Amino acid sequence: MPDLGAVGRGLGLLADHWTLLILQRAFFGVRRYAGWRDTLQISDATLSARLRSLVDAGLLRTRPYREGGRERREYVLTERGMDVWKLLIVIWDWEKTWVPRATPLPEIVHRTCGEPARVLPRCADCGEPVGPQGTEVIRLPGTPGLERLARQHPRRTRGRLPDDPLSALPGAMEIIGDRWGATVLGAALTGIRTFGEFGEALAISPEVLSDRLRRFVELGVLCRTGSGSYRLTDKGRASFPIHVALVEWSHRWLGGDGAPADLTIRHLSCGAVLRLRLDCDRCGRPIDRRSVSPGVPVQGAGGAGTMAP
Repeated sequence: MPDLGAVGRGLGLLADHWTLLILQRAFFGVRRYAGWRDTLQISDATLSARLRSLVDAGLLRTRPYREGGRERREYVLTERGMDVWKLLIVIWDWEKTWVPRATPLPEIVHRTCGEPARVLPRCADCGEPVGPQGTEVIRLPGTPGLERLARQHPRRTRGRLPDDPLSALPGAMEIIGDRWGATVLGAALTGIRTFGEFGEALAISPEVLSDRLRRFVELGVLCRTGSGSYRLTDKGRASFPIHVALVEWSHRWLGGDGAPADLTIRHLSCGAVLRLRLDCDRCGRPIDRRSVSPGVPVQGAGGAGTMAP
């Protein structure tokens, strides 16, 4: 079987709910094993596997420190890891906007204007707003693509996520914290509508496809039509920046070592390959990693709760 393309690799690495939560906590200042274990309520076996995977993939690196007369190691984000900030911000923004919850997520504060911000996705080349209707997805013929994606970690359970509201993202983790969920939603965003079309495009088993489509209807990102096909709801279309951020990160960091450009998103208005810019809905100025922070400190993070470690 030919090698996966860049997006297939990126999806295999990042479409995992524990991996995303570990990276989120790293941005909030967690550096040490016990910090993740205690705040995420994650098992030692799962945490060790995810940290090892993130180090091997170059998103985290280890560095020594001394405690109690013993040398230990902590984990810090690399440049590749820090560039995941855009994906984490759009995940947070989507969850806060579209998923009702008893304990709301803290606001994301745009430091440039000092206001709580919602994210406005725009094309970095022409500045226009972007969504699935104004873009096209180009698949490179002959690449294995997402449908041949191997599972990097064991299938996640559907058990309770951590109690901390910062780590409880049940809606977003249905659409990006699972490899097949992320793939099925990505296909829906490209215009695929019927069960047969999903099965043909993704080479997915009928049982897995039925499960993901059912869950997306229950979540409200897809709805059934009178003809038996599936249509994206407003909630589903609003997840578009999550898909774009993952594709963009994958091309930037996993496409330079011979991995083919298996999937490219083009902005129809300007004709450019889509690069995502996030603007603040209050002041209209761009959001970047160093200009946003959660509205409350993160308990147990060991830092001030910024997105700039």
